[in-house]
Amino acid sequence: MADAAVRAERRMGGFSSLPQALRYAATAFPEQGFSYFDGQGQLSARMGYGELWRRACAVAVWMRTGIAAQRGTRIGLLAQTGPDFIVHFCACQLLGWVPCPLPLPASLQGASRYQQALANLQAAAGIELLIGPRQLLASLQTGLSGLAGLDYEATAHLGGDEATCAAAWRAGGTPEPSDVAYVQFSSGSTAQPKGIAIAHRALMANVDDILRHGLRVVPQDRAFSWLPYYHDMGLVGLLLAPICGQVSVDYLAPSSFVRRPHVWLALMERQGSTITYAPGFAYALAARRLPPGAPVPRLHALRIAGVGGDQVHAAQLQEFGRALAPHGFDRNAFKPSYGLAEATLAVTMCDAPFDRLQRHFAIGDDGAVREVDAAEPAARALVSCGKALPGWTVTVVDAQGRPLPPLRVGGIVVKGEAQMSGLLEHGRLEAVDRSRGIETGDLGFRAADGEWFVVGRGADLVIVRGRNLWPLDLERVAAQVLGADTDDLMLLQKEGPGAELVLLVQEKAAARVQGAEHHGHLVAALVAACGAAVQPCVVANGTIERTSSGKKARGPTRARFLGGRIAHRPIFPS
Repeated sequence: MADAAVRAERRMGGFSSLPQALRYAATAFPEQGFSYFDGQGQLSARMGYGELWRRACAVAVWMRTGIAAQRGTRIGLLAQTGPDFIVHFCACQLLGWVPCPLPLPASLQGASRYQQALANLQAAAGIELLIGPRQLLASLQTGLSGLAGLDYEATAHLGGDEATCAAAWRAGGTPEPSDVAYVQFSSGSTAQPKGIAIAHRALMANVDDILRHGLRVVPQDRAFSWLPYYHDMGLVGLLLAPICGQVSVDYLAPSSFVRRPHVWLALMERQGSTITYAPGFAYALAARRLPPGAPVPRLHALRIAGVGGDQVHAAQLQEFGRALAPHGFDRNAFKPSYGLAEATLAVTMCDAPFDRLQRHFAIGDDGAVREVDAAEPAARALVSCGKALPGWTVTVVDAQGRPLPPLRVGGIVVKGEAQMSGLLEHGRLEAVDRSRGIETGDLGFRAADGEWFVVGRGADLVIVRGRNLWPLDLERVAAQVLGADTDDLMLLQKEGPGAELVLLVQEKAAARVQGAEHHGHLVAALVAACGAAVQPCVVANGTIERTSSGKKARGPTRARFLGGRIAHRPIFPS
């Protein structure tokens, strides 16, 4: 009886490695686990932690027997939403192999571009074996010649028993805290990507922060996610952390969310979801795409609606709140966060109530910040990312690396136990100096009350006649005039400070321009917003490139435009 009570004790982290956490979840809460839904909202598969453990052990024993690979071998896993991915991810952990989650083909990407992207990732990390769905692997054989492949279907029949699990546990051994647990590719990885090596020590430290301090997980929690497994928020936040907290999670594939975003909300109502996470655009899109005349989902159980993966904008959250709050959704559930793959995942999380998430600041060209009234002409609306989690120290530095005081914009540097241990490039793992922290590439500041605010990416900053401009601010102005989505617009600067600004408008947004007068309103609004002329031009749909997490890939798109590789025309011929 005492033994049963011990087995049923819920643990929120505190494990030394993922195999240890999974073994505990399988023993104490074997029926908790993962459920998978299709685009129609129908249950397509379910796997409890007990079954996950047995299958992972069986696959580990099978692969150790049939595949000649040493500890530390890097394995590419195509991140299909379903049980197969996590089974093989955990099997790799048991063998001491290093799983490297890889993206699936994106819409409009094309087969050749996808194969090239995978080849670049494989070369960066030195991947020696590719595991994925049979049909996709077959289509990749010509593009990735020389790389061994194993399809998920080859191990689908395997199911371990206690003896198999014991053998897998003995053979795997206990990983050292400094051993690499997995490789995460940065969301900005493009032509010459780098793999981010995350050690067991870093993973477990960040998971503990997330479970205990960020989300404050309780035994009654049930999570929901449509995020891809190759992205840090989907992998760590809503796959690995739940294992370490014995939390059940329901999943929808990213492609299903894109086609029918309202299914996300309907399933959360049905499943009684208490935790979800998504980029801000997803909340606005789901609210916009609610079926007319259908009952609005009642999300009264949702206590955490996490927001991350990109800079958070209050308008997106407000749109969701307007649509869902009258039907039971608590807007105070919104939890803006800040993190990055180099930091495993989470660095800050916000606990502020909804009416304090957005604040207004005037930011001088010298970086000085004043909190102001929303009506002030220089006011810029920013959403708080909260305060640093216990495992992190966050500082803002100037161009020389010197710390800046509160209310000064500078480069954000984070330092903590969960930071990456090295970078993989050209197949080699290069250690990083952890004492220096991580230069994130983001610009931001700390408010007087200790809340952190991100202003934008340092590389995105546009300077016109000494004035600092943020492309997203101008894209929002243009989107409002056009009644279009900011995802279809991209502002870029031709060359250097003071050079001409160009606004790329994808065809579906350009179609909203209604004659010369409307075009004039667009140009006037942009001039008023930035004090400089902006040339709007039409480009084909799909021209604006994306990172693996769906953000605009501004650098690559700008390089293609400046290199004359993007066909364009005036948005309204003169």
